[in-house]
Amino acid sequence: MKAAVSIALKTNLSPSLIGLTIIAIGTSAPEFITSLLAALRDSPDIAVGNVVGSNIFNILAILGISSLIKPNRVTESTLKIEWPFLMFATLLIFAFAWDGLYSRWDAFILVSAIYIFLAYSVQRARRLGKFKESEEKLKEYEDLKPLKSGTYDFLFLLGGFLALAGGAQLALDGGIQVGSYFGLSDRIIGLTIISVGTGLPELATSSVAAYRGRDDIALANVIGSNIVNSLGIIGHASLIFPMRVSPQILSRDFLWLIGCTLLVGPLMRSRTLARRDGLFLLIVYAIYIYFLIHSSPHVL
Repeated sequence: MKAAVSIALKTNLSPSLIGLTIIAIGTSAPEFITSLLAALRDSPDIAVGNVVGSNIFNILAILGISSLIKPNRVTESTLKIEWPFLMFATLLIFAFAWDGLYSRWDAFILVSAIYIFLAYSVQRARRLGKFKESEEKLKEYEDLKPLKSGTYDFLFLLGGFLALAGGAQLALDGGIQVGSYFGLSDRIIGLTIISVGTGLPELATSSVAAYRGRDDIALANVIGSNIVNSLGIIGHASLIFPMRVSPQILSRDFLWLIGCTLLVGPLMRSRTLARRDGLFLLIVYAIYIYFLIHSSPHVL
């Protein structure tokens, strides 16, 4: 994460764009590795459930907690560009799941869409002159500092990737064991234990950013992570190993995800996610978890 931010700062990207792209990609890495490992193990309910559950967790729990810490300011770009694109990405992965399979052709379209979005975001930021903020401004958020050299960038990236791969393996094995002990299906394991575990980096990043007054990073990180999860993770994982989608995820959890994504739109129109909005989002998440667990016939 530190290496990715360092590279971004050296190329004069603004903190808000870093949150939308670099930090979002970095914090979504656990979801990607976990879903890929689950797909390779022929556990598609965990692979897809992890993405759907993480996106629901990001919107309801992470935005809820960060808004409780400090109200999140909503920029015009977030309201008119990033959120509509997230809505498009969510509907796209739902449409591609309709036949019960993410094929390699579906994956190609999803992967193309995420790269087009990232390229557009960078070009738009440069065109509008949203370059690196002043050194005095950056000191307010001490994590946004470049490393000493490109060698440090490479070593930090390599070390971080290896740590994520090992951590994802342990998280997947541990999540399956815990879920099996309580009689949970792969779908429930992916939507709850795995998705919350892999969503902790987003929670930490957005919470710290909100506490330090960097609401441009806190909100952008959640929206960016959900876009990366939807298009990047499902796209790249399915490109390697086409994934089946269970009827339960398609008919229940995807509808929750679409509803949660739609819900954020009206809340953002006031240009601020207030503490009452954060509390409301957390209550909705608690309701989702309650119905999810109690509707499962596999729970002991």
